[in-house]
Amino acid sequence: MSLLTRAEATRYEETSRHADVMAFIAGLQAKGDKRLHVTGFGMSPEGRELPLLVLSAHGVKTPEEARALDRPVVLVISGIHAGEVEGKEGCLMLVRDLLEGRPGLDADALLADLTLVVVPLFNPDGNDAIDPGNRKLHLPKLEGQLGPDSGVGTRVNAAKINLNRDYLRMQGEEMRLLQTRVCQPWAPDLTIDNHATNGSVHRFSMTYDIPHTVESGRGEPIEFMRQRLLPPVTAALKANHGLDAGWYGNFVEDERALDSGADAQPGATVREGWMTYPHHPRFGSNYRGLTSRMDLLLECYSYISFAERVRTAYAFMLETLKYVAAHRDEVVQTVAASRTPRERIAIRYGLERFATPIEILTRTPRTLEGAPTRVTLPHLGRFVGRTVVERPEAYLVPAPMAAHLRLHGLSLQEAVGTFEVEVPVTEGLGSEGGRAILEAAAVGEMSVSWRRGPRAVPPGWALVPTEQPLGAIAVYLCEPESDDGAVENGLLPVPALGEELALWRVPALG
Repeated sequence: MSLLTRAEATRYEETSRHADVMAFIAGLQAKGDKRLHVTGFGMSPEGRELPLLVLSAHGVKTPEEARALDRPVVLVISGIHAGEVEGKEGCLMLVRDLLEGRPGLDADALLADLTLVVVPLFNPDGNDAIDPGNRKLHLPKLEGQLGPDSGVGTRVNAAKINLNRDYLRMQGEEMRLLQTRVCQPWAPDLTIDNHATNGSVHRFSMTYDIPHTVESGRGEPIEFMRQRLLPPVTAALKANHGLDAGWYGNFVEDERALDSGADAQPGATVREGWMTYPHHPRFGSNYRGLTSRMDLLLECYSYISFAERVRTAYAFMLETLKYVAAHRDEVVQTVAASRTPRERIAIRYGLERFATPIEILTRTPRTLEGAPTRVTLPHLGRFVGRTVVERPEAYLVPAPMAAHLRLHGLSLQEAVGTFEVEVPVTEGLGSEGGRAILEAAAVGEMSVSWRRGPRAVPPGWALVPTEQPLGAIAVYLCEPESDDGAVENGLLPVPALGEELALWRVPALG
């Protein structure tokens, strides 16, 4: 008999607890299928195991074995926002069905042509904080979801950290474990990050997005996703599953209401545009843009039933994996050719319109019972670098900052002697403010002047070369005028006006 998730077993009245996830994985493991390797990447702060599944027709168990195959590695992350539960259920079901060879999945070919790495439940402590009030539907504020009514977990982890704003700060233990034990060693060619929406009423079962840090990391992986992968996957979702999908966003009028705390006005005409979320690399998708690998943010529509959300998440993951398997060489080559960082890196962005308007499937009025309609609007999803810097060959940073950069997977060197440097001097400080989705923006508008000349390296400082695959992360964190840099993320204290910052540029080495 096939294993069932808790969602399936309860006819979608309940979602899986951590114990259910682990029992399901144990059931899969008990079948002895050599295509499945079960491991973990640590323990949550409350002592729950963080499971990791590896699927491959070649019996891959390690990142080294995966890379030796010269085939794509695809990482699926579910449950970072633990109240958004469809990805968790959907990825467990998909793993089961691939191993059981469900008709229509092309499992043998798929698992021969890629290595699938799955984090089915990234935030288990938040997941098990079940409460019927979590993500309870409240349409006037464009919040919540349709079921399960028995409750889901929380958006944050046990320490009240929103892990999807923690990619640069790495305050959460789960985030440090994910980065150092999964993302960095496996170096996935594509990451699929499962979420569910809050926001506007529309008729897309799935919305998606790709990294917005288009002038910081390399652009080729981002353009591959936009031009090559997403159009055929969207078409396959419609043809094979009868589901509509489109670019993530909210109506500008709804965004304004959300940010101000006002109620949405479902009867009001929308004219201003369809707007995506910000560019800051504290968000996972934008952070992965800095790594110059492919990334796919999935935002399942929260105003369809739980069962339908799970079906949608499952279907989009499946069609994406099919595409990657069928185009395995192009995926690997695109990522491999993007390992050298840009010479010029954007550290602040503006949001502009794409040249082509976007058609949005929605309802009139914008309620769950409104008549199906379509609107064509400006698409506010094009990010343009507003502050762009020449990438220095290195930075010099104090020991605590060096330790943090090593957590991000950057290679550092001991620094001794004297270097020709540029030292930032604080000239202005201001609050970034703006959209509420940023959560905890503090010092986003720093301006500096520069003192140039030879300086002896203080004891304990380290050299951070930027000519390395993750060099864009170093630049975004170490540039003082970055809108998501070291001071903004609490890695260095907020300086006084006129004070030097301990983030020294080294324009040239040697």
